[in-house]
Amino acid sequence: MSVPQKSIQPSNKYLPAVLKENASGWIIEYYALHPQNLVLQRKQIRIKRIKQRYRSIREARQHAFDVCETINQKLRGGWSPFFVGEDVRLYEKLSTVLNIFIAESKKEKRENTMRSYQSFVKMLKEWVSVNCKDIYVSLFNRPLAVRYLDYHYNERGVSATTYNNQLKMANAFFNWAREKCYCKENPFERIKPKKKQKKQRTIIPLDVREKIKTYLLKNNPNFLNVCELVFFSLIRPNEIKNLKVKDIDLYEKTVYVPSEIAKNHNARVRALSDELVKRLSAMVRDVPSEYYLFGANLTPAKIRIGNGRFGYHWRKLRTVLKLPSTMQLYSLRDTGIYEMLKSGIDNLTVMQHADHSSLNVTTIYANHIDKNLIEKINQKAPKF
Repeated sequence: MSVPQKSIQPSNKYLPAVLKENASGWIIEYYALHPQNLVLQRKQIRIKRIKQRYRSIREARQHAFDVCETINQKLRGGWSPFFVGEDVRLYEKLSTVLNIFIAESKKEKRENTMRSYQSFVKMLKEWVSVNCKDIYVSLFNRPLAVRYLDYHYNERGVSATTYNNQLKMANAFFNWAREKCYCKENPFERIKPKKKQKKQRTIIPLDVREKIKTYLLKNNPNFLNVCELVFFSLIRPNEIKNLKVKDIDLYEKTVYVPSEIAKNHNARVRALSDELVKRLSAMVRDVPSEYYLFGANLTPAKIRIGNGRFGYHWRKLRTVLKLPSTMQLYSLRDTGIYEMLKSGIDNLTVMQHADHSSLNVTTIYANHIDKNLIEKINQKAPKF
């Protein structure tokens, strides 16, 4: 028979433990909410030995009541019997773990990487809130992963590159979650990336570069410094905005790119052109070494230039000179690499100067149509 216990208000997460005295023996029985299927499931504890340990039924029954009360106190405090033998982290909600991931990543990742992660987390949270709200990380499986990526590719209509970026960041998050014991597997790891279209690189010809230089010398000379750092020193725009005055060595005609701001995390020293050295010497004269090279007004300042401001100046220039939209600020770097290869500088030197991972990457830039190619062949090729 069931023996009444102390009055405990039932909860939607559990039903309190009670002692059941059956003919086959005594059982402590209670119900707890299973964290995966969210259904109250019965748990039983047989206590035959407790009954045998005491001289009287009254003493054995009191001991059983004490056990029930201990279990109920634990249940009221949020304890779950289903965590026994497993890490409690397996039952953390995806949204909560995404927040922990971002907080931890801020200590290790660069600013540009964090912007990508934060964008990914925001989009995943939005999708989850509609399709599988309050899901645990450990229950986010492969079918859900495929649906999430299909949403981006088919519904949002993103490019293969953007799809692959989502896949890359999802893999980064779930690999981290697996290492931290929030899940047992990464649901994205066996999903293949989309085949990307060959990157189109636009070369800015000499006559256009001369127009750009003439315009900037008259209207925005400090932005010309940015353009030449991209073209001649082959420094990426996102690296340039983080350069400081102390990174410029006017005597040696070099610029130092610290590892913490470099795209590939490789510290490197790059050459400065004679013209750029002259302009920079006037620009940084009597400026504290800890100032950023480019502030809000494209002059040295305590606070670096904001994200997207280089792009603003470039679009303004492109509009005035009526240049095609395919000519981006980054195109100056592609052009610089191309021109260096065509001018006879060996591939290895250009590879090191451009901070490429291999010669294969560098030689890609040589595969552009040379407008003077036919003329060169006609003039210099041997006759049949």
